[in-house]
Amino acid sequence: MHALFAASTLRVEQPPGVPSARSKYTILDGAGVLLARAAEERVPVRRQAFRALFGDAGGAPRTVQVTGVDGAPLFVIAKPKGAAGAVVLDPAGAVIGDLRRGRRTFVYSLHDGAGRVVGELAGNRLGRRFAVTDHAGVEVAQIDKKWAGLGKEVLTTADRYTVDLRRPMHGPLHVLVIAAALAIDLMHYEEKDFTP
Repeated sequence: MHALFAASTLRVEQPPGVPSARSKYTILDGAGVLLARAAEERVPVRRQAFRALFGDAGGAPRTVQVTGVDGAPLFVIAKPKGAAGAVVLDPAGAVIGDLRRGRRTFVYSLHDGAGRVVGELAGNRLGRRFAVTDHAGVEVAQIDKKWAGLGKEVLTTADRYTVDLRRPMHGPLHVLVIAAALAIDLMHYEEKDFTP
């Protein structure tokens, strides 16, 4: 088992900078040890230039590859164009599961690769704190979007999340919970890109 799946606390951090042409993240354990990296791969130069100059409004697709520190692929998160959700794939491209938005903005049902509900991701009204429950309604994790300060929140894409895994999990739910912080950022906050 990769160390990413053994940690009980994870920190997902996006490096500070001007609005990004490609989504990039680091994933650390609670002690700050680097466990994985996540980044968009093969983004055409034209799309990068457009994003850097004009932002990324309109729900453009994004696909982020999560790799171990050694570069070995762990999973992929794909947010289709205009979608109110995301799909999580294994390195071979098989569907592990997906996040599907319900009627409320920050509430998602979590599904395994066969489409069965395995949990729910429910955010507060501001989209900064998310409770994750399993199929029985038992809280298994919490995801918090950390406040980076007014300047960073408005002028950069530097976002930070803490994932607190509160109960042992197995299978698709475990991967979906780890992927959820990245998916939240892709679905709600990457489109804040703009040129001031």
